[in-house]
Amino acid sequence: MGHKGRGTLSQTPTEEGIARSGSTLPGDVVTVMALRSDGNPYRWWKAQVESVSNGRIVTVSRVDEPVQGPSGGWVHTHDTRTIYWFKRPYNLSEVYEPSGRLKQIYIHIASPPALRGDEILYTDHELDVVRRPGHPIRVLDEDEFSVAARHYGYSPAFQASCRKAVEEARRLARHWTPLGPPRRGA
Repeated sequence: MGHKGRGTLSQTPTEEGIARSGSTLPGDVVTVMALRSDGNPYRWWKAQVESVSNGRIVTVSRVDEPVQGPSGGWVHTHDTRTIYWFKRPYNLSEVYEPSGRLKQIYIHIASPPALRGDEILYTDHELDVVRRPGHPIRVLDEDEFSVAARHYGYSPAFQASCRKAVEEARRLARHWTPLGPPRRGA
């Protein structure tokens, strides 16, 4: 999902490439970096790799782990499992209450991840799809997307691809079966 060459990350890894490199394995701790479309990070945090399989990498972030940003940070208030697909224009987070109950499915419209050493990087394209148990699916941050489209010069084709990704994410959210709360020690 490139646009005017901005915000695009280097080569997208494949499952086979990760397996061959041996650089990212279950149990490894990585830094996840969410980037703006100009390539600048706006949020980063540590996560543990839960699995690498089927064209995706899955990480777990725990309650009380810090999240950093250019102006400071905060701590996670929920356990979160995030699935980053190497060939999909979004990533999906299962957010769990401390009790283990699912709080929400949260899908970021974003570039596929890029792996750089012990970092997972992705470009966030502002739009988000959220499903909370017992509530309708919602699309969030339309206003942020409109501002970013003007600011970063998103082409009409790129904007259309983001809208298409939203529809795909809505379908995914509707049919997603949560994997269950992350196991302790995972």
